[in-house]
Amino acid sequence: MIEALCRNSGNDINVTTEEKLCVELAGLCHDLGHGPLSHSWERYLKASGVDWKHEESSTEMLKYIIQKYDLEKELKKYGLNMEYHVELICEFIRGEGKLLVENHFLYQVVSNKDNGIDVDKWDYFLRDGNCLNLSISFDYKRLMQFSRVVLDPHSNQPKQVIAFRNKEARNIYDMFRVRSDLHLRAYQHTAVQNTELMWIDVLLKAENYFTIQISSGAKFALNEAHTNIEAMSRLTDHILCDIQYSNDPKLEEAKSLLNRLQTRHLYKFIGSYNLIFINKEIYNKSIDVENLKQSLKDELQKQFGIEFGITATWLNCGYPLINPLEKVLFFKKPLYNNTSVVFDDTKFQNVYPMNELEFFKRDINVFSKSLKLEDSQLKEIDLACNSFLKNFRP
Repeated sequence: MIEALCRNSGNDINVTTEEKLCVELAGLCHDLGHGPLSHSWERYLKASGVDWKHEESSTEMLKYIIQKYDLEKELKKYGLNMEYHVELICEFIRGEGKLLVENHFLYQVVSNKDNGIDVDKWDYFLRDGNCLNLSISFDYKRLMQFSRVVLDPHSNQPKQVIAFRNKEARNIYDMFRVRSDLHLRAYQHTAVQNTELMWIDVLLKAENYFTIQISSGAKFALNEAHTNIEAMSRLTDHILCDIQYSNDPKLEEAKSLLNRLQTRHLYKFIGSYNLIFINKEIYNKSIDVENLKQSLKDELQKQFGIEFGITATWLNCGYPLINPLEKVLFFKKPLYNNTSVVFDDTKFQNVYPMNELEFFKRDINVFSKSLKLEDSQLKEIDLACNSFLKNFRP
C-alpha cells in the first residue's frame, strides 16, 4: 500500500525509506499484543472487570521482543533509530501520533481511525474468506491502484491524507459489505458467541487458581498477566489444555465446563431479538450495550432462577449508524495535462445506501446455561425477553 501511494502520488509526498519500513513493520506487528483466543481474551478481561485493549499491548510486546532478543543492532542495519523509529512504529500501530503530523496518511495505512480503510482489514478478509470458503468481492489491488495522497481540504493545518478515485466508491462499499458479511457469518455468529461465552466462563472459573510464572519466579493470575509483558508473552491458547489436564482440584469446575464445551453440550440458545423490530428507540440511540445486556441478564435470572449468557450482534461499519462513505475523500479523473487534484463532492453515501439489517444489525442473543429446559420454559423465557426489550428505555 505504501509503495502504491508513493508511486501514484509522484512528487506530492516526501517519505523516507526508513518511514516506509516503519509502516511495514507496524503492519507485521500490530497484533502482537493479542492474548489467547484473540478478541475473546479482551472480552474475558472485561467480564473480569479489567479495561484492556490489545493495541497498547502490541506496542509493549514489540519493545519487549526488541530488548529480549537484542534486535537494536538489526534495526541499525536498516537505518532505524531505537528511540525515534520504534516509537514511530508504535504510533503507526495505534493509528495516531505526533511524530509525523503532516504525513498523516502514514497513520492511515495499518490502522485507519478516519474511515476504517486499512490493510489490517484487507489481510483478514483474504485469510478468513479463504478459510471459510467465502467469496470476497472487494478488490484491494484495484483500490491501491486508484489511491493517492492529497492535502486534506477539511483541515486547518497542512495534513496529507489518502484519497481514492471516485469510480472506486462501489469497491469501497463492497469492502464494508464484506466486513459485515464476515461478522454475520463468522465472528458474531450465534454459535461462535455461544462457544466464546463458555470459554470466558472457563477462564473466569480458573482465574483465581491458574497462574503464569515468569523467569523471576513471580506469578500472575490470568486477569493480571496483562500487567507484566513477560507474563503476557507466555500466554497462548495452550492455557485451555493446561487447565484441562491439571490435577489441581480447585480447577474442577473449569475442567468440567471445558469438557462440556468439547463434547458439544453447549449453552441452550433461546433466541435472537432484533431491536429494529422490537424497540426502534433503543436501535436509534447510541446506547450502552453492556448495560442493556446486564439489565436483561439480571431480570431473567431473577425471574427464572437459572443462569443466562447474553451477547449482542452489533454491526456498525466502524461508526454507529453512519455510512462510512461519508468519511472517505474522493477525487476525479484528471483532465488532459492537468496534474492538480479535483475533489468529487458527490454524496456517495446516498448513491450506495447501507441497509440497516445488513450493515447496522442490532441483535440481543440469549443463552441459558442450564443443561435441560422444558419447551414450556423456553416459551416463557422467550416471552420475557421480548417483553423486557420492548419496554426497555435507555
